Amino acid sequence: MTTPDPPVTVSPHRIAGLDALRGFALFGILITNVIVVSTLLTLVGVGEDALLFDGTADRAVLTVVDVLFLGKFFLLFSFLFGYSFTLQLEAADRAGVAAVPRLLRRCGVLFAIGLVHCLFLWFGDILTLYAMLCLILILLRKVRPLTAALLGGGLLVATSALGLLPDDGSDSDLEFLDFSWAHEAYTGGPLDTLSAQLTLAPHFMGVIWAGQGPQALGMFLLGLAAGKKRLLDGGPGFSAWLVRAQWTGLLAGGPVVVWVIAAASDGGDLPAAGEALQSLTNPLITFAYAATVLRLAGRGERSRLVAVLAPAGRMAATNYIVQSLVFALVYTGYGLALVDRVPPLGVIAIAVVTYVLQLAASAWWLKRHPYGPVEWVMRAVTNAKIPAWRTRT
Repeated sequence: MTTPDPPVTVSPHRIAGLDALRGFALFGILITNVIVVSTLLTLVGVGEDALLFDGTADRAVLTVVDVLFLGKFFLLFSFLFGYSFTLQLEAADRAGVAAVPRLLRRCGVLFAIGLVHCLFLWFGDILTLYAMLCLILILLRKVRPLTAALLGGGLLVATSALGLLPDDGSDSDLEFLDFSWAHEAYTGGPLDTLSAQLTLAPHFMGVIWAGQGPQALGMFLLGLAAGKKRLLDGGPGFSAWLVRAQWTGLLAGGPVVVWVIAAASDGGDLPAAGEALQSLTNPLITFAYAATVLRLAGRGERSRLVAVLAPAGRMAATNYIVQSLVFALVYTGYGLALVDRVPPLGVIAIAVVTYVLQLAASAWWLKRHPYGPVEWVMRAVTNAKIPAWRTRT
């Protein structure tokens, strides 16, 4: 590594809409993760009857998160990762350096950050999965956009179809988890929580990789195709594409959402066909979300919505880890251990406050620094060169 570069201004190659979408995706990821972790840690036995918060309002909140958030926002992040991969290729080309060594270093540092995050803060970490799947993108970096789109779409359809296969007899992907033990550990002291993290993280890593890996790779490939076509640059026909994406998601995903809500209100579960259909329409709803944000944002960095969301998106990795730190300090033995004292509606309220504070903090930070702290580390390793810490004023 060499001496630090002088202070720099924001890169002219950033895409404001891409950063805004990352900032929006952070909200959905936060809501999903805090509900998932608070639900898991308030299960103190076997079966739904063991859930501590089981009132009408509690189940209504869980249903809303299920139909509007769960299984959707990690897909958006995955699409954006694939799109950003093409920008990394372009950056290497502009710098006149080989792209593959850069990208391999990026995969390595992303995996290392994700592993620390998974072991010590959040066992549902997605960064290690992204780092491994990025290796596949490196191998496929020269495929044509149409080929990437077909491969990605095919993976998503095939993954959804797997839900129609006969049950293999296993009760759950979480058979390794003793809910009573986990609840005691995460409401105990810091060392109890740390011990639980180190015990559970390797198991959950396998669950995440197997459960979300194929869909994430499918969205990576769709993002790769979109990035190669520079879809988010807002060229001719872009507005029409956004409208089509909105209506497709609404018409295809809307009835499934109603079905899920109806099943939940009757106290039942979706049949296998319903779950497969929900999985199939999740990407369509994801794209409808993205299209809606981009339409509301309008064009350029002068959009108010972009001004609010883009700073958080520019330091998405930092914000993702900070979110985990906040819910660890609030809900587990690392801090207040309030997981069994805050109902789902309260969990959502704390998450919303956290997100609003992150939006403000990100804007403040990026007035003084060109990158978030985690992004700074990733850039240093990726480019094998220490980047500027302060922004030129």
